[in-house]
Amino acid sequence: MDDLLGLAILGRDRVTKRWLLWCSAWVHEVALTRRKAIAEKLRDLEREDALTICKTPTQDLEELIALVKRVHDAGLLPERGGVGLDPEGVAAIVDGLELAGIPSDALASVSQGYKLNGAIKGTERKLFDGSLVHGGQPLMAWCVGNAKTEPRGNAVIVTKAVSGAGKIDPLMATFNAVYLMSLNPAAAKRKSLAGMLARPVMVV
Repeated sequence: MDDLLGLAILGRDRVTKRWLLWCSAWVHEVALTRRKAIAEKLRDLEREDALTICKTPTQDLEELIALVKRVHDAGLLPERGGVGLDPEGVAAIVDGLELAGIPSDALASVSQGYKLNGAIKGTERKLFDGSLVHGGQPLMAWCVGNAKTEPRGNAVIVTKAVSGAGKIDPLMATFNAVYLMSLNPAAAKRKSLAGMLARPVMVV
């Protein structure tokens, strides 16, 4: 429970087709005592509204599921495979999404390790040519700084540079999202974002 829960929301501009990325993360208060080396950094990220330090055991799941539901209710998720999940330790998220009315067909298990090689290289390329734009969030700058690449045969994998303290979960969530977006999904139905953007989620 001293790890981050990372979320990446990736969409395509309907006109330019440019990919747009926004990320968030949650961590429980226990991390502040177990990971003293990064406790102040976590507090800084919370003050910058880049990360939420949870006050209750289920706050992270509730807020993540609420965000996914907003995207789903806006008609912006594909009918199949629009929510990518790391296969490990996501039972509570899957149950919560089902209770929130997210169809099981919308969920997809995204294999990790060397199988993310295409997404890792694709992310690098799209950032380089400007066809993927992110929010310049301090959370992601920190996570990228915590990551390192390792060659595995003909593939490249991304891991933590420092075990335990080097949090990279939102970055890995981004690679999961890029993998799914690379499959060229189509939204279930077209709907204006105006209402959604007029009522932004405020996480405190």
